[in-house]
Amino acid sequence: MTLTARKFWTISLTVLAIAGLLAGMILPYSNLTKVQAAEQKQGTTPPYVSGPFVDQTVSPTVFNGDLRDLPQTPSAGGEVPAPGIVKQPDQGDTSSSSSWIDPVVQESIGQGQMPDPIMNFDGLIKSEGGGWIPPDTNGDVGPNHYIQVVNIAIGIYDKTTGAALVKLSYNDFFQGPPGSPCDNQNRGDVVVLYDPQVDRWIVTDFSLPDGGPYYECIAVSQSGDPVGGGWYYYAVQANTPPFADAFNDYPKLGVWSDGWYMSANMWTNIPEGVRVWALDRADALIGVPMDVLAFDCTNTSYCDSLLPANIRGTLPPAGSPEYFANVVMPSTLNLWQFHADFDTPGNSTFTGPVALQVANFNMATSVPQLGTTQFLASLGDRMMMQLQYRNLNGVEALYANHSVVSGGVDGIRWYEIRDPGGDPILFQQGTYQPDQNYRWMGSIAADGEGNIAVGYSVSSAAMYPAIRFAGRLAGEIPNLLTQNETTLFQGAGSQSGSNRWGDYSAMTVDPVDDCTFWYTQEYASSGINWRTRIGSFKFPSCGQPKGTISGYVYNSVTNQPVAGVPVFAAGASYNFSSLTDQAGFYSMDLVSGSYDLTAGPLLPGYPGTDVVNGVVVVAGAPTDQDFHLAPASSLVHADVLLNDPSGNNNGFPEPGEQGLQLSESLYNQGAITATQIIAKLTSLTNGVTIDTADATYADIAAGDSGFNSTPYVFSLDYGVACGTELNFQAVVTDSFSTYNTAFSLNASIPLPRQDVFTNTVEGGPAGWTAGGYPNTWAITTESAHSLTHSWTDSPGSDYANYANNFVRTPAYDLSGKRHVQLSGWFKYALEMGFDEVYIEYSLNGGSNWEGTKLATFTGVQDWNFVSLDTSVLDNQPNVALRFRLSSDQSVTKDGMYVDDVALSYEPYECSYVPMPNAPTLVSPADGSWLTSPVTFVWEPAASGVPAEGYIFYLDVSPVLTFTTPITSTTLDVSSWGHTWFVKATNPSGVSLKSATWSFDVFGKFFLPITQK
Repeated sequence: MTLTARKFWTISLTVLAIAGLLAGMILPYSNLTKVQAAEQKQGTTPPYVSGPFVDQTVSPTVFNGDLRDLPQTPSAGGEVPAPGIVKQPDQGDTSSSSSWIDPVVQESIGQGQMPDPIMNFDGLIKSEGGGWIPPDTNGDVGPNHYIQVVNIAIGIYDKTTGAALVKLSYNDFFQGPPGSPCDNQNRGDVVVLYDPQVDRWIVTDFSLPDGGPYYECIAVSQSGDPVGGGWYYYAVQANTPPFADAFNDYPKLGVWSDGWYMSANMWTNIPEGVRVWALDRADALIGVPMDVLAFDCTNTSYCDSLLPANIRGTLPPAGSPEYFANVVMPSTLNLWQFHADFDTPGNSTFTGPVALQVANFNMATSVPQLGTTQFLASLGDRMMMQLQYRNLNGVEALYANHSVVSGGVDGIRWYEIRDPGGDPILFQQGTYQPDQNYRWMGSIAADGEGNIAVGYSVSSAAMYPAIRFAGRLAGEIPNLLTQNETTLFQGAGSQSGSNRWGDYSAMTVDPVDDCTFWYTQEYASSGINWRTRIGSFKFPSCGQPKGTISGYVYNSVTNQPVAGVPVFAAGASYNFSSLTDQAGFYSMDLVSGSYDLTAGPLLPGYPGTDVVNGVVVVAGAPTDQDFHLAPASSLVHADVLLNDPSGNNNGFPEPGEQGLQLSESLYNQGAITATQIIAKLTSLTNGVTIDTADATYADIAAGDSGFNSTPYVFSLDYGVACGTELNFQAVVTDSFSTYNTAFSLNASIPLPRQDVFTNTVEGGPAGWTAGGYPNTWAITTESAHSLTHSWTDSPGSDYANYANNFVRTPAYDLSGKRHVQLSGWFKYALEMGFDEVYIEYSLNGGSNWEGTKLATFTGVQDWNFVSLDTSVLDNQPNVALRFRLSSDQSVTKDGMYVDDVALSYEPYECSYVPMPNAPTLVSPADGSWLTSPVTFVWEPAASGVPAEGYIFYLDVSPVLTFTTPITSTTLDVSSWGHTWFVKATNPSGVSLKSATWSFDVFGKFFLPITQK
């Protein structure tokens, strides 16, 4: 936490295009490239790490009394300094994150159910903490007690009954050292840990007196009895050189096999670096002066907010270093190793990082609540405590979590990292966000069997903040929290008056049975009157003898094993979800009892299930159970093929073309051959006539695709506008099911792209103008992609703090233009996650700018070409673009360079001109008697393209050809009977003939008989 105002993240840590996140556009925000970070090996110390320092030897104050005898005086209250390097979207602003979908998000609940709480009672409340905001709720469990700490008080509870034994302010709890600020100037960021190796408690917070020096206050119990067993109180000065002016922000503590380790972000008004300490536990256990070793890291890009690992259960192999970890946007988890040698301090090492690539993530947004416009801070920029360590039968693992966003809603990203001391691997990861409620401020732990539990806060605009926990059993389907969440406590109000929440919580495991989880978290009552809750729960299977159910899942037709099939066991006390491996094999370790087993479905190839009820498991005994799933076909659209043999034969549909042949390829994503395939095509676009709607297909094997045996046929009216999207739908039926496919074609011929503008910056501003505060955008020769000039936000210097400035284009008319793209070359050095350059657009010439960004740049990147799909600008008559820099209150860099920017579109044409329709005859009427000469009259067809000429036929022979659209002619015609018709012409050809009419011409000596 810092004494400065909270810094809010803005989410955009990679370049965001309209369609979503663009991969590969930025590198990490430090002096090392991503490749160099990935190559950083364990056992090496990077150049930005210094030490070891024999930081100090700290003498304790000894307290041999009973805490219940101490006076209990509430502190004056206030707000605990906000964590440094914290930044997140403005309240309610999810514009940058709503389109981002986390690649490992779990969007549905698991089939299991977390157990109900065993203990569930109120912890400390705001008035007992002295009125400080937020509580920084933290706690741990020992053999007989649960200790909770908040800002800034300590509560010690009987873990069997939940009864409060001690409630003290930190200033009352810390009995020295006399004269140090730890005696009476405790300020928060509280932590409590139980060390089961030595049966001791460690309680810490920081002390930040005005003007310094700054301390970490450390209390160590003299025994396992935290109430009456006495304490040793130490004050470790944090701001020793080279961080003489910095204070120890967001300190975190970890218990390791050879000592206690600590980390803190070192802050002035900007991040100065990170310090990690090793505390000599052997000294602290007996209350003698405690040696302190330290390393400093000045590259916060890789060291920020490090969490030390915290042991539960079996110790790591002898000589194992302590592990530290953090996460770095957008896809890195860094592991560090601290080996402390208190006998020979110079042999101590702090090495790393080993950069594990995790699934891309976007940082959590602010959290809404029911009944208020007050949003809550998520602290999505950092890993949440603890970094838990387990050694399970020789398999070493670390468990970590942090808050992320997916679809504009916050969720819990969690990890299991195995073999951290060897060749670390990301064993599993997931983001728990099963509904539209926000989940944040999580804490993760694993019990002695490797079962995982995650606790967190839950809120939304439709609910008050609540406390819940979810989890998974060891061996269940990986990457999922398969046991559905349980509510520990549902708050009855929302917080107002402050956005501060957390800043962390604590999930721990009881050292007595190594099975019972304990979780503490805050909730709201009203206003800023926070309250806390403490609860415990236990997986029913933990610590119980187990038997094994195992077997294979087969394809019932081919009898081949099927990989990836979920196998679910429903028992009396709990459920278990498994997954078949590549060999189709599954195995589940279950407590004794009867289980109903279900294999499947595995969509789309195996939509059914195979159920076996009443399978009995006996502890210590194996049970075999195989399954058979019926395979199914499943057809989806794959591709289209168009021929226009009756048109201009160019492979594109154009208005007026008739007899277009259309073939649709179907892909069989099922598990068995699709047979008896028939399909019927319909058009969803006016002006499209389906001439042949029915089609058949040959059999399509699983994993293959195929076109219809004979094509569909359709025609386009000439009145269909060039460039119209032609939408089709097909109903496909095979021997198994019916499917609907949909696809579209465009009635046009695409042409090579053309530029609306290209700005190489070599010819001056080209109509571009700068503005904003401070108005510093200008053309520079400091760096350029091509030739010598580019635009930059801060020529000759770094950009300013609190900058909000831009360079913009003139307005452009994009009417009739489609598939618009923006491209350019960009180079930037921006404070990662805090300072950004946005590409924004206006649809009214720059009077207003749309909230959705075309792209967001942050971090460090050398000259890089970027092409964006900006089809949102298609057909817009008054478009302007701008590049806008937004910086926060601290840390500036060189800024953004922009060069060779182009806005382009895809023109199109329609070249097909159909033949005209046949004309209509007018006179002489069919069957007429006439005298020569005869005047023949016709008129153009009522529809279709205009005729450019006509051919007149008399007695089946072409007599006259007109190259202009003449519609009459007069001829001398011989006596007796004749026929006539007309054809229309244009450059595409000759129409069908008109109707054929007959007429007779009176002879010279013929007089008609007059009837009297």
